[in-house]
Amino acid sequence: MFYDPRQDLRPAPLTHNPLNALVAPRPIGWIGSLSAGGIHNLAPFSYFNAVSADPPTVIFAPNSRTDGAAKDTLANVRETGEFTVNIVSLTLAQAMNETSREVAPDADEFALAGLTPVPSELIGPARVGECRAALECTVFDIVALPARPGARASHLVIGNVVGIHIDDALIIGGRVNTKALAPLARLGYFDYGTVAEPFEIPRPD
Repeated sequence: MFYDPRQDLRPAPLTHNPLNALVAPRPIGWIGSLSAGGIHNLAPFSYFNAVSADPPTVIFAPNSRTDGAAKDTLANVRETGEFTVNIVSLTLAQAMNETSREVAPDADEFALAGLTPVPSELIGPARVGECRAALECTVFDIVALPARPGARASHLVIGNVVGIHIDDALIIGGRVNTKALAPLARLGYFDYGTVAEPFEIPRPD
């Protein structure tokens, strides 16, 4: 089939937006932020990725809440210009999902999910103590994305990585062991996956 998503995101026979399943797997950015009033926030975003190694740069795209207001994460990074990216390992899948709830702005998702906020080295927002890797980031830019009439607003947050935390046990032979990290990835719909059998393909000479 062929369709124009600007007209309809889910034309028959589709019942869900297929982009989530077609562009997959996607890493999950578990974004830690801090309000101007000092309230911790933690939320997962599957529209997330690294876009540059040098300078180290990441992006994530928060849409608005169901009531049309800006999500707490977007409001916080606008106010403070900082956030953490916590790498979600398979063992943290349920805790990550718990932090996807829409809750009041004064709610602390770290506490709600039973997670440990650990102070960052260079920025204000905390990282998740249970995560085996995390990035400390400062906001480079926030771009408003075009929205269809009546659709929720979305923004692209571009962050510079200014600090990187890695569990020493993951570093083997000078490299991070991705299989041991077991990063969780979002597939389509409510499906998730992880790295099971990585393989190497050397670049051609």
